[in-house]
Amino acid sequence: MGSTKLSGIYSNGMVLQRNKEIVIEGFESTASEVTVTLAGHVVTAPVTDGKFKAVFPPMDVIFDTELKVEGTDTIEIKDVCVGDVFMLAGQSNMELPVGRTMELNKEEVEAKDYPYVRQYLLTPDLEIPDIGEESTCALPEFDWIKAVGDSKTAFSAIGFYAAKRIFEEKNVPIGLILNAQGGSTIEAWMCDEDLYASGISEDELSQLRGKGTLKKYVEHWQQLTIDWRAKADDNDFKIEEGIKDAKPVTLPGIVVKDFSGIVWFIKEFDYDGVCEGDCLLRLGDLIDADVTYINGIEVGRTEYQYPPRIYHFDGSILKQGKNTLMTRLIVEQEFGGFVEGHPYYLKTPSGMTDIMGEWKMVVENTMPKFNPIPMAQMLPAALYYASVLPVKNIAISQIWWYQGESNAGDPDGLSMEYSEVAKKFIEQGGSSIDNPCGYAQKMIRTFKKMREFFGEVPVVMVKMADYINPLTFETEVPEGWRKIQELQERAPEFISNVKVVVAPTPDPIYELHPQNKSGLGADVAKASIELSK
Repeated sequence: MGSTKLSGIYSNGMVLQRNKEIVIEGFESTASEVTVTLAGHVVTAPVTDGKFKAVFPPMDVIFDTELKVEGTDTIEIKDVCVGDVFMLAGQSNMELPVGRTMELNKEEVEAKDYPYVRQYLLTPDLEIPDIGEESTCALPEFDWIKAVGDSKTAFSAIGFYAAKRIFEEKNVPIGLILNAQGGSTIEAWMCDEDLYASGISEDELSQLRGKGTLKKYVEHWQQLTIDWRAKADDNDFKIEEGIKDAKPVTLPGIVVKDFSGIVWFIKEFDYDGVCEGDCLLRLGDLIDADVTYINGIEVGRTEYQYPPRIYHFDGSILKQGKNTLMTRLIVEQEFGGFVEGHPYYLKTPSGMTDIMGEWKMVVENTMPKFNPIPMAQMLPAALYYASVLPVKNIAISQIWWYQGESNAGDPDGLSMEYSEVAKKFIEQGGSSIDNPCGYAQKMIRTFKKMREFFGEVPVVMVKMADYINPLTFETEVPEGWRKIQELQERAPEFISNVKVVVAPTPDPIYELHPQNKSGLGADVAKASIELSK
């Protein structure tokens, strides 16, 4: 490693915020100062405790320039732009990539490249420091990717569909900092002080503090999953023998109940078409993980519940006449199967084959229910230190926020009661909301803290789409989910300079991650442009 180093976000293809001070930060282990050059402007920055910070005056739009840092070593960052930078935060519906929406929007995505729409993926190095210690979370050393060719599929879907419209409207470089983390709670984005005010004690936080603590926690969680699945594998089980004991079931449906372990689903079908070319098996939504075979050849696998099963395969594996489709399904928490309302079919050059109806099911192995511990991004303060503080000096234009799913089960939040202290806090912020629940208070504190770093930037907030967990067998959207939605809709009452856009109701309503992100991106773009006027 060289003696001179930039923080990870300062990398090839980066976009810096126009019309605001530009801060360039890094590390220098030898020299007492460094010289930083950006678009012809030169700043000499002193080195203090091995770090430097060069501050440049606001600049207008620049499409192509370079960043150069000269210390003990010389660093050159290519293809730098100055335009508008948006922070995309929240959880998986903001994180969901364009690649998961291609079934609906393939033509739109492939129609045009946008080399001046770029994304930096902030994958956090999770660490909550001990009290009094500075956060040491490092930003990943990734280049910014451009919305060009196959790279578009890695973009946040909401981010891409919104950014391309904003670029077409404004013709300025667009930078997206993808800072969302699937499953993250509101508490994970909050600082210690605000967590204390929200009813979380230092005793709770102290268990998470210290170098390597959360890393061990993550490794422990991952190992639990690995161990459970390893024990679930019955290496002596032979599906060719087991199929003799298979029982008929009708799919789609949640047909596995009060059982955890591994089951096989078998479907025989006749095929009389052309056995060649690209074919598609669409297996809707399965709970939980699957490996799927046609005529004994694997055509696809998915390691957890939520991604749609879209499996492309070479049609040469099909036979004229009888064929066998088999899905090996891992069921972790006592209920599983094929979720209703999703598409299930086989598509070949000869046409569509319906694969639903009567199947057969056989058990490979029975296991105790798998009880996962919360993911690290669900823990209080985890993302504040990993995803907010490390970019606190990066100037941005707006925050785009889509979060709430992980708090819907307990919208009041960790037994925190509404109090006079909270009421005064709300009133001082100019709120007119009556008796807000804990989630509203936490939203206020979260954005107040972010704006201490990023200035009074506008917020585009997405109101969650309706959703019913298929494993609850409910017929209505749960009360907690509705409560979060209501608070999101009323956010302008207690958070300044915010616009709320509504995620459309998915079809089916059992889809937690709807693919129809293009329309939502258009709404985000419209709200963003209105906020920037």
